[in-house]
Amino acid sequence: MKFTAKTDSTLLELILAHHPGMSNSKAKKMIDNYKVKCGEAILKRPVDAILKGQIVEFLPLKDVNTIKLDGFHLKIVYEDKWIIVANKPTGIVSSGDTLKEGQTLYTQIRAYLRSRYGMREQLFVVHRLDKAVEGLIMFARSEAVKEKLQENWKQINKYYVAQTTTIPAEKSGTIHSWLREEEHMKMVSYETEVPESKEAITHYRVLKTMGEYALVEIKLETGRKNQIRIHLSSIGCPIVGDRRYNDDDRTVKSIKLLSYKLEFEHPVTRQLMKFSLPIPRNFESRSK
Repeated sequence: MKFTAKTDSTLLELILAHHPGMSNSKAKKMIDNYKVKCGEAILKRPVDAILKGQIVEFLPLKDVNTIKLDGFHLKIVYEDKWIIVANKPTGIVSSGDTLKEGQTLYTQIRAYLRSRYGMREQLFVVHRLDKAVEGLIMFARSEAVKEKLQENWKQINKYYVAQTTTIPAEKSGTIHSWLREEEHMKMVSYETEVPESKEAITHYRVLKTMGEYALVEIKLETGRKNQIRIHLSSIGCPIVGDRRYNDDDRTVKSIKLLSYKLEFEHPVTRQLMKFSLPIPRNFESRSK
């Protein structure tokens, strides 16, 4: 976030001028939760002086800020007053019925926001990741921002990386089919549209091969349930560890699929936002 001072003021006054209705206590928490820069100077106090025309920048304290909350390690990659980008671990659902699923990433992030900024804080689901999949996921802090992100969802670049049990016949390509949820909530892929199916488009390219295995980058054009898993399986290249869409017995404890890049225009500031996670070492070595 960057703000230009319209008048001589203090840091607290600058924040309040750009956030109408914000309380003094919440504005002070912003100062604590960000690295605040004005030119080469680091501002740490609400009373720090700012001159008219100076640009003040609010930077995340760390690329990934790990917070322990009720025994759960919540990893916040980016946060401002409009959006939150987190690193979802495997084994937890993104959102859903807490009576069925127990804690979700959504409930954990909402609890974090309310503990930090007050019980009025809201959180809205923008998209989801499968329970077995880890990586970057984004939530909105207002319904208007959620709607704006979803309206422009095709303009948001979502990249994944996976290790597959076999090497794709083509080094790059596009998988286009229609997916429908069938028995036991399993997705089935069809070459042509069938009743209650949804169009699904996946782009892929091979980054590296390791014996019979491949490291594959995936770019989603649509975001259907289990889309990457069923699409790679449909071309004979199931993901290592994916027991749901993998008849091969070469599996590991967890699925080797990571949501590792997000690129999009900020829905409010229009700034180009880019986030990425490193590819785990075990994705680039032969599985056992």
